[in-house]
Amino acid sequence: MPQRIIQTALILFLVGLAPVVAQTPIPEFTISAAPSVVTVVQGQVASLAVTVACNTASLKAVADCNARPEFGIHLSQLPFGVQAQIAPGRVGVNTVELHASSEAGLGSSRVQATVTAGDTTQVQTFLLNVRPAPAAPPPPVVKAEVVKPSPVVHWEHHMAIAKTPEDLDRLANELGKDSWELVSVTTRQTRGSTEWVGFFKRAKR
Repeated sequence: MPQRIIQTALILFLVGLAPVVAQTPIPEFTISAAPSVVTVVQGQVASLAVTVACNTASLKAVADCNARPEFGIHLSQLPFGVQAQIAPGRVGVNTVELHASSEAGLGSSRVQATVTAGDTTQVQTFLLNVRPAPAAPPPPVVKAEVVKPSPVVHWEHHMAIAKTPEDLDRLANELGKDSWELVSVTTRQTRGSTEWVGFFKRAKR
């Protein structure tokens, strides 16, 4: 009889304990990471958006989540030469900058984004592709400028004699119509009279 009582009491204890064991804490928040595939080029920067959303399934979880001053965000399994710049997390969208050095390891890697606050830890995985930097364009080809020698101009000359300056001016205008250019003017005495002598030139035709 005592043995049966002990067995009955043990069964009742285990039955009462089962709901307690089965209970799991409700997470305060959930996270998502976008885009699911991030591509960064050596020597450049790419961005990842980690969104923290409070769990509306529980009023207590929502209250605890909104009361958190910050959330810890951490990225693990980053490839060689890639560093993450992360500000203190908050509810909403958090931008993570991924800086790839010029010697970052090429290829694809599975990276884990972990967010922790209170008793809740959430993990999201995304694919990080590191691509080589584009090759520098070749320097422009500078063509040597070929300087063509100036053509040699051959001149022909003409002399006009006038009795007065006005006559010389009239002759110069007439000769100018035929491309003659007045170079200089001088005077001379001929038999007691002054003459004006104009010297003209033009390119030889």
